[in-house]
Amino acid sequence: MQSLRQNIFKKWIQLWHPVNLSTIYQTFLEGGVRKKRNLNHNNFLIIMWKYSQHPFIRNTRPLIMAHRGVSALIPENTLPAFEDAYNAGVDCIETDVHLTKDGHFVFFHDNMLDRTTNGTGKVSDYTLEELKKLDAGYRFSQEKNGEKTFPFRGKGLKIHAIEEIIPLFPNVRFNIDIKDKIKKAPVLLAQKLQELNATERVMVGSFHQAQVNAFRKVAPEIATSAGPREVFSFWRKAKKFAKRNFEKSTDFSAEMISFKQRQLTYFKNELPYFALQIPEVYYIVRLITPKFIAFAHHVGIAIQVWTINDRKTMQRLLHWQVDGIFTDNPVVLLEEVKKFNYRNA
Repeated sequence: MQSLRQNIFKKWIQLWHPVNLSTIYQTFLEGGVRKKRNLNHNNFLIIMWKYSQHPFIRNTRPLIMAHRGVSALIPENTLPAFEDAYNAGVDCIETDVHLTKDGHFVFFHDNMLDRTTNGTGKVSDYTLEELKKLDAGYRFSQEKNGEKTFPFRGKGLKIHAIEEIIPLFPNVRFNIDIKDKIKKAPVLLAQKLQELNATERVMVGSFHQAQVNAFRKVAPEIATSAGPREVFSFWRKAKKFAKRNFEKSTDFSAEMISFKQRQLTYFKNELPYFALQIPEVYYIVRLITPKFIAFAHHVGIAIQVWTINDRKTMQRLLHWQVDGIFTDNPVVLLEEVKKFNYRNA
């Protein structure tokens, strides 16, 4: 088993290694020979933020996705972090949910309270009322004159329930990550989103594949991103596509698109997710390349990349036609997006 894993890992690295802005290094596994090929990005006319049938994906530009709000400048997952993101003009707020002891969903990333608040222990051991007594800005620090400061301590920042936040921002999407492994979490979250009438502007994902699967069963009308096992399965198909078909005359045009038929061709079934939300590099393995993006778009799947905070990487990913970027500082991403002429896209 270990040998098999090492072999898969080795081939993964061989195929999806770093690439330059307009160049792809085609890896030939037989003999380990690498052949350098040029890639014209303008050939790839399918862009999911433009052609997707789902309202969460479809937009006038790649989605600007505020990672836990403006978390580079304001304590994450707090109302001020969300407000600043909304006021800046983001398309989407990315956040996380945990169930409280009394069955409420709160926007909070960690299982434990210790990293960001003045509390200790698990979120799930507290009621919503108890969590609201904590200082959600307590641990957020900044450097000032060479000293570590805590500018948000005692400023009234709180942990909020999902029903307190989503209605405040009716014109923005929410990307929600289910953090709990509790079996009832997907059902309860689906019910809450339906109650809030937010089904068309929410995408749900999780690092727990079972939670994603369970959520789809109870709320098929709400978009989901690929779970961990699905990402790996997709990568395997993309690998075969890149190796066998990229040299051929593959139709990348946006005319007469039948994403369902293409998914049936490559995967033998219609894919249950609308997006791959993945990092550019996973440990030492590069996932995001122009080839990978081209294949995803070819079968109707959006590529949204996390978490990007430097301008050069933003520029490169936008040039590669990704469909969304998660960032801790959405103002910087907004500035970079404005440099692209998406009105004429």
